Amino acid sequence: MSCGKFLKCSFCEEPVVTIVRYAKLRLCKKHFTEFIHRKVLKTIERYRLVERGCRILVAVSGGKDSTALLHILSALSKQLGFEVIALHIDLGIGEYSKKARVVVEKLCKDLGVPLVLLDLKEMIGAGITDLVAKSKRPACSLCGLVKRYLMNVTAFELKAHAIALGHHLDDLLPYIVKSFVLQNLSEIGKLGPKTESREVFIGRIRPLYEVSESETTLYAYFQSLPIVDESCPYTARKGSIEDEIRRFLNNVEVKRPGFKIAFARAVAKNMEFYKKGLMSGVSACNYCGMPALSNMCAFCKLTYRLLGKPMGPEIRDRIRKTLIELKLVAQQ
Repeated sequence: MSCGKFLKCSFCEEPVVTIVRYAKLRLCKKHFTEFIHRKVLKTIERYRLVERGCRILVAVSGGKDSTALLHILSALSKQLGFEVIALHIDLGIGEYSKKARVVVEKLCKDLGVPLVLLDLKEMIGAGITDLVAKSKRPACSLCGLVKRYLMNVTAFELKAHAIALGHHLDDLLPYIVKSFVLQNLSEIGKLGPKTESREVFIGRIRPLYEVSESETTLYAYFQSLPIVDESCPYTARKGSIEDEIRRFLNNVEVKRPGFKIAFARAVAKNMEFYKKGLMSGVSACNYCGMPALSNMCAFCKLTYRLLGKPMGPEIRDRIRKTLIELKLVAQQ
């Protein structure tokens, strides 16, 4: 994708702000926005991500991808007849989390989207920074565990049909390639456009599955969306295998525009094969009732080891009360 300073838009007389090479389009700001909306709409329809009357919980971190996702889904929800509720988790990572919280609160207020705000430190007495200090686990692994648990509990208590994540094409393809090379095929089953809900596990959808990182960046910029303009302090340094694969895929895309989307669609077409074995052997945690591979879920194990007791039951109770206060669920 590159800019053409003196070119006109393919659909009007306005100046071009970007060229979408794989679609052979020159687009002004207005028609680029419409192009992204149509693209996400087609993704929703192609992979049957959302149905009329659905309640979708959108996980919003404050970064460009999740804010763009919420903005797009908020617009499409009126057209397709589904409900959007935002979820933000204040992870207690110093100034970074404070800035992210302000960004998400402003975005949701501007869009008129209900916001479920969970403060990890308030709920369990420790933020991610505190948990990392007590644990020997890598920060990103620990953070992912906590976020997955809180998202799933919130969605379950809301009776949401799915959790929408802001993962885009350039997030997913490097992990798909890595998983294939290492023959961790079941991991690919987690990286498609959607995973189905099962009992207390709420399925995930990725409406940005065919949208590139550069497109989400441009979208957020053109819509003047509030975003956190810095990376999480725990973000892994450059030089990973995924970074090497990402560069390779980008080089192929330059020579063969449309390759990455074709790749993503091919993977999605065979997703049922990769999903074999997913969720097998999963039962309910004896403490909180959430998905577990043994008698205790990963979150309850973590909090028991670091904080002295499994915190799952308290978390579920706190989240249920929060949703009742927000009038998103009825008091039982």
